[in-house]
Amino acid sequence: MLIKSSISVAIFGLLAQAAYAKAIDKQHPQGDDGFVKTTETGFTLNGSPYFIRGVNYWHGINMGSLEGGNRTRLDLELDQLAAMGVNNVRIVTGTEGPDGEPFRMRPALMDSPGKYNEKIYQGLDYFIDALGKRNMTAVATLGNFWHWSGGFSQYVSWITGETPPYPTNNPYTYDEFTKWTRRFYTDPKIAKKADKLFKDNIKKIQNRKNTFNGKAYNEDATIMAWEIANEPQSAPAHWFDDVAKFIKKNAPKQLVTGGIESKLDEQDFMNAHASKYIDYCTSHLWVENWGIYDPFKEDGLQPALDYAKEYISTRSEWAKKVKKPIVMEEFGMARDAWKQPNSQWAKYDPETSTEHKDKYYDYMLSEIYKQVEAGGPYAGSNFWAYGGVGRPYEDPNELGQYFLGDPPHEPRGWYSVYDDDTTVSVIKDQYKKLADLEKK
Repeated sequence: MLIKSSISVAIFGLLAQAAYAKAIDKQHPQGDDGFVKTTETGFTLNGSPYFIRGVNYWHGINMGSLEGGNRTRLDLELDQLAAMGVNNVRIVTGTEGPDGEPFRMRPALMDSPGKYNEKIYQGLDYFIDALGKRNMTAVATLGNFWHWSGGFSQYVSWITGETPPYPTNNPYTYDEFTKWTRRFYTDPKIAKKADKLFKDNIKKIQNRKNTFNGKAYNEDATIMAWEIANEPQSAPAHWFDDVAKFIKKNAPKQLVTGGIESKLDEQDFMNAHASKYIDYCTSHLWVENWGIYDPFKEDGLQPALDYAKEYISTRSEWAKKVKKPIVMEEFGMARDAWKQPNSQWAKYDPETSTEHKDKYYDYMLSEIYKQVEAGGPYAGSNFWAYGGVGRPYEDPNELGQYFLGDPPHEPRGWYSVYDDDTTVSVIKDQYKKLADLEKK
């Protein structure tokens, strides 16, 4: 029985690979220009399957800068990620000031409309060049619905003169912030002005010439894709189509995606992904934030796994309808607070174990692997997020910044993966499976 089962699995795997290769041949010529391309169910690089073995590393733009950065640490952590098998890094390429606002990445790339910090630009240059040297590709996020990088709320603030209702400040809630910020693309009086400011910024970034390698960003194959924004909430279909068209026109060799969580309904998914200028779909999964997982409960893991399985399956079916691949570009889990139920600090403490987290990451990456092996449409993932050698109890840099996996608006240590966590081995083992699958 075991022998028959093994033979069946092997045959199924070979058939899946043959189907995948056929899809590649049908939709894209076997090019070797170094730019990642898409099929209906996956990605290719130089004519061969390319599976996303990814990470989120949002702070690289500032880490690479001589103003408040740390290039030695950046290079060390990129080497660590390479050793884990990472081939794709989701990065922040657009940050907005002013630097005096709370919960922000500082210094910002764009302190005010059209005013750029060259030192931060050179930090981004260094970061992208460093990724290329390690044969990694980047998903370059251009905007952010949330406030921790400035984001859409800062554009609305520039236009209206109003102060954003920061949800990490009482008495404001995330619902209030979301409603306020959505005016970026829903309020005609604001949207027209916001659109111009945003597109001017996008074009400036895409046309940037890297000071380390001389390549224009929109001609650099290291940048696999331009992501319109991180988690735009309930944005209309016409907005995705228009902005994606603008991005694609200025960078025709690179991919474009929307950046939504896909947490809402199928219509929201279609709004973000139906455009012919959108090359692939995205999904994010946050079981604690969405009330599925309680890190203080020992028996809380199974509901999270069950939810994840259904979530991946449903989004996979949606992606098939638009005939595009999909990436799970964010997922994470806190540490084992259930082992210290009387400590509110436990889930942020680097010394707390990661038993649930390790099982969750292993499950998530296994489910994605199954999809990839079967021919898609899931084509990989980016775990959240690498904190490397940083620790939450260390002093910040001279600008008050902590370079962890957790952005400035969130508790330090919540979702960071550190260099000595057992989670690293889980990721490394799963990514090796994907890398081996590419070679078949």
